Amino acid sequence: MKLLPVAESPFLTALERNWPRIRLEVDRLDAQRDYLAWPLRDAYEGQWRVFPLFFPSTPFLPVDVAANRARCPRTTRVLAALPGLQGAGFSWLGPRSRVLLHCDHYAPGVVRCHLGLRIPAGACMRVRGEELRWQEGRCLVFDGQIEHEAVNPTDEPRIVLLADFRAGPQPRRVR
Repeated sequence: MKLLPVAESPFLTALERNWPRIRLEVDRLDAQRDYLAWPLRDAYEGQWRVFPLFFPSTPFLPVDVAANRARCPRTTRVLAALPGLQGAGFSWLGPRSRVLLHCDHYAPGVVRCHLGLRIPAGACMRVRGEELRWQEGRCLVFDGQIEHEAVNPTDEPRIVLLADFRAGPQPRRVR
């Protein structure tokens, strides 16, 4: 995978600069009460929950994004100002849980960004077999159409801000 310099990804700088305030908002959420269990149970093992901020409500995932945005105003402002935003929300992966290997075929021409918010040591993702480690306050960006999975073998939850952006002609991964 070709690396993309941070200067070519304006959303990286904005997300990483604002991560402490974004994390404060995510820390006020309760995993069991505020997040929704991802409805496709065959896509993961253990617990995977989401808190959508920019995502259309559907019968598949009914959510009041306006209420969610009101609970996370700083995160909402940062995301709303980013060019090419296609969708975003918090992704909570429970202890000893795993999002199974998959490709996001529904999103051609989109790059996926994970901003590390609560990352226990040992949690990682694999993109095309390459193990990548999240870091709190840093972004991982990759082409969601490449096979990837998320693994949390620890006793603590892993939380990232997941955001999708319209890509240029060739979606790429950073860091």
